[in-house]
Amino acid sequence: MTRLAALCLTISLFAAPSIVAAGEAASSQATRVLPKPVLALEGGQWFDGSRFRPDSWFVVDGRLTHKRPPRIDARIDLRRRYILPPLADAHNHNLQNAWTAATFSDDYVRRGIFYSAQLAANTEEIAGYRAFLGGPGRVDVLWAEATLSSSDGHPLGLALAGAKEAGMKMDAADFIDKAFWAIDSRADLEKKWPRIAEARPKLVKVIVVDDAHSADQRKDVSSYGQRGLSAALVPDIVARAHAIGARVAAHVDSADDIDRVVRAGVDIVAHLNTRIPKGLTTADLRLSDATIAEMKRRGTAIIPTVAVTRYHLKAHPEDRPALMAVIADNLTRLKAAGVPMLAGSDLFDGSVIDEIDALAATHVFTPDELVHIATRTTPQAMFPDRRIGVFEEGAEASLVAYDANPVRSLAALRSPKIAIKQGELVGLR
Repeated sequence: MTRLAALCLTISLFAAPSIVAAGEAASSQATRVLPKPVLALEGGQWFDGSRFRPDSWFVVDGRLTHKRPPRIDARIDLRRRYILPPLADAHNHNLQNAWTAATFSDDYVRRGIFYSAQLAANTEEIAGYRAFLGGPGRVDVLWAEATLSSSDGHPLGLALAGAKEAGMKMDAADFIDKAFWAIDSRADLEKKWPRIAEARPKLVKVIVVDDAHSADQRKDVSSYGQRGLSAALVPDIVARAHAIGARVAAHVDSADDIDRVVRAGVDIVAHLNTRIPKGLTTADLRLSDATIAEMKRRGTAIIPTVAVTRYHLKAHPEDRPALMAVIADNLTRLKAAGVPMLAGSDLFDGSVIDEIDALAATHVFTPDELVHIATRTTPQAMFPDRRIGVFEEGAEASLVAYDANPVRSLAALRSPKIAIKQGELVGLR
Protein backbone atom coordinates (compact mmCIF):
# COMPACT_ATOMS: atom_id res chain seq x y z
CA MET A 1 0.00 0.00 0.00
CA THR A 2 1.49 3.36 -1.02
CA ARG A 3 1.56 6.55 1.04
CA LEU A 4 -1.13 8.00 -1.25
CA ALA A 5 -3.31 5.00 -0.44
CA ALA A 6 -2.70 5.49 3.26
CA LEU A 7 -3.54 9.18 3.01
CA CYS A 8 -6.79 8.38 1.23
CA LEU A 9 -7.55 5.74 3.86
CA THR A 10 -6.92 8.28 6.61
CA ILE A 11 -9.19 10.87 5.08
CA SER A 12 -11.96 8.41 4.30
CA LEU A 13 -12.12 6.90 7.77
CA PHE A 14 -13.07 10.24 9.27
CA ALA A 15 -14.37 12.39 6.43
CA ALA A 16 -15.87 10.03 3.85
CA PRO A 17 -18.80 11.54 1.95
CA SER A 18 -22.13 10.00 2.78
CA ILE A 19 -23.80 7.90 0.11
CA VAL A 20 -27.55 7.46 0.05
CA ALA A 21 -28.53 3.82 -0.24
CA ALA A 22 -30.23 2.92 -3.48
CA GLY A 23 -33.42 1.89 -1.68
CA GLU A 24 -33.71 5.28 0.03
CA ALA A 25 -33.77 7.11 -3.28
CA ALA A 26 -36.03 4.71 -5.11
CA SER A 27 -39.55 5.63 -6.11
CA SER A 28 -42.36 3.94 -4.22
CA GLN A 29 -43.81 2.89 -7.59
CA ALA A 30 -42.88 -0.54 -8.92
CA THR A 31 -40.12 -0.46 -11.54
CA ARG A 32 -40.28 -2.72 -14.54
CA VAL A 33 -36.87 -4.27 -15.33
CA LEU A 34 -36.24 -4.42 -19.06
CA PRO A 35 -34.64 -7.53 -20.52
CA LYS A 36 -31.02 -7.34 -21.57
CA PRO A 37 -30.54 -6.75 -25.30
CA VAL A 38 -29.89 -9.72 -27.54
CA LEU A 39 -26.65 -9.08 -29.39
CA ALA A 40 -24.94 -10.51 -32.43
CA LEU A 41 -21.14 -10.22 -32.09
CA GLU A 42 -20.04 -10.63 -35.65
CA GLY A 43 -16.53 -11.60 -36.73
CA GLY A 44 -13.27 -10.81 -35.04
CA GLN A 45 -10.34 -12.81 -33.71
CA TRP A 46 -11.13 -14.34 -30.30
CA PHE A 47 -8.48 -15.38 -27.76
CA ASP A 48 -8.77 -19.05 -26.79
CA GLY A 49 -6.19 -18.91 -23.99
CA SER A 50 -3.13 -19.20 -26.19
CA ARG A 51 -3.92 -17.64 -29.58
CA PHE A 52 -6.60 -15.82 -31.55
CA ARG A 53 -9.15 -17.67 -33.67
CA PRO A 54 -11.95 -16.33 -35.90
CA ASP A 55 -15.42 -16.66 -34.42
CA SER A 56 -18.82 -15.00 -33.91
CA TRP A 57 -21.17 -15.17 -30.94
CA PHE A 58 -24.65 -14.22 -29.81
CA VAL A 59 -25.45 -12.78 -26.39
CA VAL A 60 -28.69 -13.79 -24.72
CA ASP A 61 -29.49 -12.75 -21.15
CA GLY A 62 -25.89 -11.70 -20.63
CA ARG A 63 -24.45 -15.07 -21.69
CA LEU A 64 -22.55 -16.22 -24.75
CA THR A 65 -24.11 -18.70 -27.13
CA HIS A 66 -23.55 -20.02 -30.63
CA LYS A 67 -27.27 -20.78 -30.93
CA ARG A 68 -29.00 -18.20 -33.07
CA PRO A 69 -31.79 -16.53 -31.05
CA PRO A 70 -35.24 -15.81 -32.52
CA ARG A 71 -34.58 -12.06 -32.38
CA ILE A 72 -31.52 -9.82 -32.46
CA ASP A 73 -31.67 -6.35 -30.94
CA ALA A 74 -28.26 -5.13 -32.08
CA ARG A 75 -25.37 -6.25 -34.24
CA ILE A 76 -21.80 -5.35 -33.31
CA ASP A 77 -19.20 -5.57 -36.05
CA LEU A 78 -15.97 -6.97 -34.58
CA ARG A 79 -14.24 -7.70 -37.85
CA ARG A 80 -10.58 -6.64 -37.86
CA ARG A 81 -10.66 -6.58 -34.05
CA TYR A 82 -8.89 -8.77 -31.48
CA ILE A 83 -11.10 -9.87 -28.60
CA LEU A 84 -9.93 -10.77 -25.10
CA PRO A 85 -11.74 -11.62 -21.90
CA PRO A 86 -11.49 -8.60 -19.58
CA LEU A 87 -8.33 -8.03 -17.55
CA ALA A 88 -8.16 -8.63 -13.79
CA ASP A 89 -5.98 -6.94 -11.17
CA ALA A 90 -5.50 -9.26 -8.20
CA HIS A 91 -3.78 -6.74 -5.93
CA ASN A 92 -4.67 -3.11 -5.40
CA HIS A 93 -5.87 -0.66 -2.74
CA ASN A 94 -7.54 2.12 -4.73
CA LEU A 95 -11.23 1.30 -4.15
CA GLN A 96 -11.07 0.89 -0.38
CA ASN A 97 -12.93 4.03 0.64
CA ALA A 98 -15.76 6.11 -0.78
CA TRP A 99 -13.57 8.83 -2.25
CA THR A 100 -11.13 6.53 -4.02
CA ALA A 101 -13.93 4.28 -5.25
CA ALA A 102 -15.69 7.27 -6.80
CA THR A 103 -12.39 8.45 -8.30
CA PHE A 104 -10.95 5.23 -9.70
CA SER A 105 -13.76 2.71 -10.31
CA ASP A 106 -14.77 4.01 -13.73
CA ASP A 107 -11.11 4.10 -14.75
CA TYR A 108 -10.91 0.33 -14.31
CA VAL A 109 -13.63 -0.25 -16.88
CA ARG A 110 -12.19 2.32 -19.29
CA ARG A 111 -8.92 0.37 -19.24
CA GLY A 112 -10.67 -2.93 -19.93
CA ILE A 113 -10.10 -4.16 -16.36
CA PHE A 114 -13.36 -5.57 -15.06
CA TYR A 115 -12.14 -7.40 -11.94
CA SER A 116 -10.17 -6.08 -8.97
CA ALA A 117 -9.05 -7.50 -5.62
CA GLN A 118 -8.73 -4.88 -2.89
CA LEU A 119 -6.37 -6.36 -0.37
CA ALA A 120 -6.74 -4.24 2.76
CA ALA A 121 -10.38 -3.17 3.02
CA ASN A 122 -12.62 -3.29 6.07
CA THR A 123 -16.30 -4.11 6.15
CA GLU A 124 -17.53 -1.00 7.91
CA GLU A 125 -15.74 1.37 5.56
CA ILE A 126 -16.93 -0.22 2.32
CA ALA A 127 -20.51 -0.85 3.47
CA GLY A 128 -21.71 2.54 2.26
CA TYR A 129 -20.75 2.06 -1.36
CA ARG A 130 -20.01 -1.59 -2.15
CA ALA A 131 -23.48 -2.05 -3.68
CA PHE A 132 -22.59 0.58 -6.28
CA LEU A 133 -19.78 -1.57 -7.64
CA GLY A 134 -20.16 -4.82 -9.56
CA GLY A 135 -22.50 -5.82 -12.33
CA PRO A 136 -22.79 -4.48 -15.90
CA GLY A 137 -20.74 -1.36 -16.54
CA ARG A 138 -18.90 -1.45 -13.18
CA VAL A 139 -15.81 -3.17 -11.83
CA ASP A 140 -16.38 -6.37 -9.84
CA VAL A 141 -14.45 -6.39 -6.57
CA LEU A 142 -13.10 -9.13 -4.35
CA TRP A 143 -12.57 -7.55 -0.93
CA ALA A 144 -10.05 -8.62 1.69
CA GLU A 145 -12.39 -7.39 4.39
CA ALA A 146 -10.15 -8.35 7.29
CA THR A 147 -6.48 -7.38 7.47
CA LEU A 148 -4.61 -8.91 10.41
CA SER A 149 -1.32 -7.45 11.60
CA SER A 150 0.40 -6.64 14.87
CA SER A 151 -0.43 -3.55 16.93
CA ASP A 152 2.90 -2.07 15.79
CA GLY A 153 2.71 -3.42 12.26
CA HIS A 154 2.06 -2.50 8.66
CA PRO A 155 -0.07 -0.67 7.51
CA LEU A 156 -0.06 1.44 10.70
CA GLY A 157 3.10 3.30 9.70
CA LEU A 158 1.63 4.30 6.35
CA ALA A 159 -1.66 5.36 7.95
CA LEU A 160 0.07 7.52 10.55
CA ALA A 161 2.29 9.10 7.90
CA GLY A 162 -0.77 9.79 5.76
CA ALA A 163 -2.56 11.42 8.68
CA LYS A 164 0.42 13.63 9.40
CA GLU A 165 0.67 14.63 5.77
CA ALA A 166 -3.03 15.55 5.80
CA GLY A 167 -2.55 17.67 8.93
CA MET A 168 -4.71 15.33 11.05
CA LYS A 169 -3.79 14.68 14.69
CA MET A 170 -4.22 10.92 15.00
CA ASP A 171 -2.53 8.08 16.81
CA ALA A 172 -2.44 4.30 16.65
CA ALA A 173 -5.76 3.93 18.50
CA ASP A 174 -7.53 5.63 15.60
CA PHE A 175 -6.54 2.76 13.29
CA ILE A 176 -6.11 -0.39 15.40
CA ASP A 177 -9.13 -2.70 15.11
CA LYS A 178 -10.64 -0.19 12.70
CA ALA A 179 -8.47 0.02 9.59
CA PHE A 180 -6.88 -3.33 10.49
CA TRP A 181 -7.03 -5.93 13.26
CA ALA A 182 -4.16 -6.04 15.75
CA ILE A 183 -3.35 -9.65 16.61
CA ASP A 184 -0.37 -9.82 18.96
CA SER A 185 -1.18 -13.15 20.57
CA ARG A 186 -3.37 -16.22 20.38
CA ALA A 187 -5.54 -14.59 23.04
CA ASP A 188 -6.07 -11.59 20.74
CA LEU A 189 -7.10 -13.92 17.93
CA GLU A 190 -9.50 -15.82 20.18
CA LYS A 191 -11.07 -12.59 21.42
CA LYS A 192 -11.36 -10.74 18.10
CA TRP A 193 -12.10 -13.55 15.66
CA PRO A 194 -15.87 -13.63 16.32
CA ARG A 195 -16.11 -9.98 15.21
CA ILE A 196 -13.93 -10.69 12.18
CA ALA A 197 -15.99 -13.73 11.21
CA GLU A 198 -19.27 -11.87 11.70
CA ALA A 199 -18.67 -9.98 8.46
CA ARG A 200 -18.29 -13.28 6.54
CA PRO A 201 -15.24 -12.13 4.57
CA LYS A 202 -14.39 -14.03 1.41
CA LEU A 203 -10.73 -13.10 1.77
CA VAL A 204 -8.59 -12.48 4.86
CA LYS A 205 -5.14 -10.91 4.68
CA VAL A 206 -2.30 -11.50 7.11
CA ILE A 207 0.76 -9.26 7.39
CA VAL A 208 4.07 -11.06 7.99
CA VAL A 209 7.23 -8.93 7.88
CA ASP A 210 10.65 -10.64 8.14
CA ASP A 211 9.32 -12.87 10.87
CA ALA A 212 12.71 -14.51 11.46
CA HIS A 213 14.07 -11.19 12.77
CA SER A 214 10.96 -9.88 14.51
CA ALA A 215 12.71 -9.59 17.90
CA ASP A 216 15.44 -7.43 16.38
CA GLN A 217 12.83 -5.32 14.58
CA ARG A 218 11.18 -4.40 17.84
CA LYS A 219 14.48 -3.12 19.18
CA ASP A 220 14.61 -0.69 16.25
CA VAL A 221 12.21 2.18 16.92
CA SER A 222 12.35 3.23 13.26
CA SER A 223 10.48 0.05 12.29
CA TYR A 224 7.41 0.97 14.36
CA GLY A 225 4.29 0.64 12.23
CA GLN A 226 6.11 -1.49 9.66
CA ARG A 227 6.22 -4.84 11.47
CA GLY A 228 3.84 -7.78 11.30
CA LEU A 229 2.14 -10.53 13.25
CA SER A 230 3.88 -13.73 14.25
CA ALA A 231 3.87 -16.38 11.53
CA ALA A 232 3.21 -18.90 14.33
CA LEU A 233 -0.36 -17.53 14.46
CA VAL A 234 -1.01 -18.03 10.75
CA PRO A 235 -2.00 -21.74 10.85
CA ASP A 236 -4.75 -20.94 13.37
CA ILE A 237 -5.91 -17.96 11.29
CA VAL A 238 -6.00 -20.11 8.16
CA ALA A 239 -8.01 -22.83 9.89
CA ARG A 240 -10.53 -20.29 11.20
CA ALA A 241 -10.81 -18.55 7.83
CA HIS A 242 -11.30 -21.78 5.92
CA ALA A 243 -13.97 -22.82 8.40
CA ILE A 244 -16.10 -19.82 7.39
CA GLY A 245 -15.38 -20.23 3.67
CA ALA A 246 -12.72 -17.51 3.41
CA ARG A 247 -9.36 -17.72 1.71
CA VAL A 248 -6.18 -16.21 3.15
CA ALA A 249 -3.66 -13.98 1.39
CA ALA A 250 -0.31 -13.11 2.96
CA HIS A 251 1.81 -9.98 2.77
CA VAL A 252 5.45 -11.06 3.08
CA ASP A 253 8.92 -9.52 3.15
CA SER A 254 11.41 -12.33 2.54
CA ALA A 255 11.82 -15.81 1.11
CA ASP A 256 11.71 -17.16 4.63
CA ASP A 257 8.38 -15.40 5.19
CA ILE A 258 6.99 -17.04 2.06
CA ASP A 259 8.12 -20.45 3.24
CA ARG A 260 6.47 -19.92 6.64
CA VAL A 261 3.10 -18.73 5.31
CA VAL A 262 2.99 -21.42 2.61
CA ARG A 263 3.55 -24.16 5.19
CA ALA A 264 0.92 -22.48 7.37
CA GLY A 265 -1.59 -23.06 4.57
CA VAL A 266 -2.32 -19.63 3.09
CA ASP A 267 -4.04 -19.69 -0.28
CA ILE A 268 -2.30 -16.71 -1.86
CA VAL A 269 1.10 -15.10 -1.43
CA ALA A 270 0.32 -11.46 -2.16
CA HIS A 271 3.85 -10.44 -3.19
CA LEU A 272 7.00 -11.90 -4.60
CA ASN A 273 9.79 -10.08 -2.75
CA THR A 274 10.15 -6.87 -4.74
CA ARG A 275 12.37 -4.78 -2.48
CA ILE A 276 15.44 -5.37 -0.34
CA PRO A 277 14.30 -4.82 3.26
CA LYS A 278 16.57 -3.22 5.82
CA GLY A 279 19.09 -5.74 7.12
CA LEU A 280 18.51 -8.26 4.31
CA THR A 281 20.22 -8.98 1.01
CA THR A 282 19.01 -10.43 -2.28
CA ALA A 283 20.10 -13.84 -0.99
CA ASP A 284 17.27 -13.52 1.54
CA LEU A 285 14.81 -13.01 -1.32
CA ARG A 286 15.60 -16.19 -3.27
CA LEU A 287 12.97 -18.86 -2.81
CA SER A 288 14.24 -22.31 -1.96
CA ASP A 289 13.39 -25.20 -4.25
CA ALA A 290 11.63 -26.80 -1.27
CA THR A 291 9.36 -23.79 -0.84
CA ILE A 292 8.46 -23.79 -4.52
CA ALA A 293 7.75 -27.52 -4.42
CA GLU A 294 5.48 -26.99 -1.40
CA MET A 295 3.62 -24.21 -3.21
CA LYS A 296 3.02 -26.53 -6.13
CA ARG A 297 1.88 -29.35 -3.86
CA ARG A 298 -0.57 -27.15 -2.01
CA GLY A 299 -1.73 -25.14 -5.02
CA THR A 300 -0.63 -21.90 -3.37
CA ALA A 301 -0.96 -19.01 -5.82
CA ILE A 302 1.41 -16.06 -5.95
CA ILE A 303 0.91 -12.48 -7.11
CA PRO A 304 4.40 -11.28 -8.09
CA THR A 305 3.63 -7.49 -8.09
CA VAL A 306 6.88 -6.88 -9.97
CA ALA A 307 5.69 -3.40 -10.96
CA VAL A 308 6.11 -2.12 -7.39
CA THR A 309 9.88 -2.52 -7.64
CA ARG A 310 9.72 1.01 -9.05
CA TYR A 311 9.34 2.42 -5.53
CA HIS A 312 12.40 0.69 -4.10
CA LEU A 313 14.49 1.30 -7.19
CA LYS A 314 13.63 4.99 -7.29
CA ALA A 315 15.29 5.33 -3.89
CA HIS A 316 17.98 2.70 -4.52
CA PRO A 317 18.77 2.59 -8.24
CA GLU A 318 22.03 0.78 -7.50
CA ASP A 319 19.99 -2.28 -6.47
CA ARG A 320 18.39 -2.78 -9.89
CA PRO A 321 20.70 -5.47 -11.36
CA ALA A 322 20.70 -7.69 -8.27
CA LEU A 323 17.01 -7.22 -7.43
CA MET A 324 15.76 -7.88 -10.95
CA ALA A 325 18.06 -10.90 -11.26
CA VAL A 326 16.65 -12.58 -8.14
CA ILE A 327 13.08 -11.77 -9.23
CA ALA A 328 13.68 -13.32 -12.65
CA ASP A 329 15.27 -16.38 -11.05
CA ASN A 330 12.33 -16.85 -8.69
CA LEU A 331 9.80 -16.40 -11.48
CA THR A 332 11.62 -18.83 -13.75
CA ARG A 333 11.58 -21.57 -11.15
CA LEU A 334 7.99 -20.85 -10.05
CA LYS A 335 6.85 -21.06 -13.67
CA ALA A 336 8.81 -24.27 -14.32
CA ALA A 337 7.21 -25.87 -11.24
CA GLY A 338 3.71 -24.89 -12.35
CA VAL A 339 2.93 -22.71 -9.34
CA PRO A 340 -0.31 -20.75 -10.01
CA MET A 341 0.57 -17.21 -11.03
CA LEU A 342 -1.85 -14.28 -10.72
CA ALA A 343 -1.51 -10.77 -12.12
CA GLY A 344 -1.77 -7.87 -9.70
CA SER A 345 -0.11 -4.47 -9.71
CA ASP A 346 -0.30 -3.08 -6.14
CA LEU A 347 -0.01 0.31 -7.85
CA PHE A 348 -2.47 2.81 -6.41
CA ASP A 349 -2.24 5.04 -9.48
CA GLY A 350 -1.45 2.24 -11.94
CA SER A 351 -3.03 -0.98 -13.08
CA VAL A 352 -2.47 -4.59 -13.99
CA ILE A 353 -1.32 -3.40 -17.40
CA ASP A 354 1.76 -1.95 -15.68
CA GLU A 355 2.28 -5.32 -14.03
CA ILE A 356 2.03 -7.10 -17.39
CA ASP A 357 4.72 -4.79 -18.75
CA ALA A 358 6.91 -5.39 -15.68
CA LEU A 359 6.55 -9.15 -15.98
CA ALA A 360 7.35 -8.95 -19.70
CA ALA A 361 10.55 -7.06 -18.87
CA THR A 362 11.80 -10.06 -16.85
CA HIS A 363 11.79 -12.13 -20.09
CA VAL A 364 10.36 -15.09 -18.17
CA PHE A 365 6.95 -15.09 -19.87
CA THR A 366 5.82 -14.84 -23.47
CA PRO A 367 3.14 -12.28 -24.34
CA ASP A 368 0.47 -14.96 -24.82
CA GLU A 369 1.30 -16.40 -21.39
CA LEU A 370 0.91 -12.99 -19.79
CA VAL A 371 -2.39 -12.37 -21.54
CA HIS A 372 -3.59 -15.80 -20.39
CA ILE A 373 -2.61 -15.03 -16.78
CA ALA A 374 -4.28 -11.63 -16.75
CA THR A 375 -7.49 -12.54 -18.58
CA ARG A 376 -8.12 -16.16 -17.57
CA THR A 377 -6.09 -17.47 -14.62
CA THR A 378 -6.49 -14.36 -12.47
CA PRO A 379 -10.22 -13.67 -12.81
CA GLN A 380 -11.06 -17.34 -12.41
CA ALA A 381 -8.98 -17.48 -9.22
CA MET A 382 -10.66 -14.35 -7.90
CA PHE A 383 -14.21 -15.47 -8.67
CA PRO A 384 -14.07 -19.29 -8.86
CA ASP A 385 -17.85 -19.71 -8.89
CA ARG A 386 -18.34 -17.68 -12.07
CA ARG A 387 -17.83 -18.61 -15.74
CA ILE A 388 -15.49 -15.80 -16.72
CA GLY A 389 -12.17 -15.51 -18.52
CA VAL A 390 -13.32 -17.77 -21.38
CA PHE A 391 -15.40 -17.62 -24.53
CA GLU A 392 -17.56 -20.69 -24.14
CA GLU A 393 -21.21 -21.61 -24.42
CA GLY A 394 -23.02 -20.16 -21.42
CA ALA A 395 -20.09 -18.08 -20.13
CA GLU A 396 -20.63 -14.50 -19.04
CA ALA A 397 -20.68 -12.22 -22.07
CA SER A 398 -17.81 -9.97 -21.02
CA LEU A 399 -15.09 -8.98 -23.46
CA VAL A 400 -12.75 -6.23 -24.61
CA ALA A 401 -11.88 -5.61 -28.26
CA TYR A 402 -8.67 -4.03 -29.57
CA ASP A 403 -7.56 -2.78 -32.99
CA ALA A 404 -4.15 -4.43 -32.71
CA ASN A 405 -3.11 -7.92 -31.62
CA PRO A 406 -2.09 -7.73 -27.92
CA VAL A 407 -0.06 -10.92 -28.22
CA ARG A 408 2.13 -9.31 -30.87
CA SER A 409 2.34 -6.03 -28.98
CA LEU A 410 1.32 -5.75 -25.33
CA ALA A 411 1.07 -1.99 -25.86
CA ALA A 412 -2.30 -2.67 -27.50
CA LEU A 413 -3.72 -3.36 -24.04
CA ARG A 414 -3.58 0.37 -23.35
CA SER A 415 -6.02 1.15 -26.15
CA PRO A 416 -9.25 -0.84 -25.78
CA LYS A 417 -11.90 0.11 -28.33
CA ILE A 418 -15.06 -1.83 -27.50
CA ALA A 419 -16.10 -3.44 -24.23
CA ILE A 420 -19.08 -5.53 -23.22
CA LYS A 421 -19.71 -6.54 -19.61
CA GLN A 422 -22.28 -9.19 -18.83
CA GLY A 423 -24.05 -8.53 -22.10
CA GLU A 424 -24.16 -4.73 -21.94
CA LEU A 425 -22.07 -2.38 -24.08
CA VAL A 426 -19.68 -0.24 -22.04
CA GLY A 427 -18.44 3.13 -23.18
CA LEU A 428 -14.65 3.33 -23.02
CA ARG A 429 -13.90 6.85 -24.19
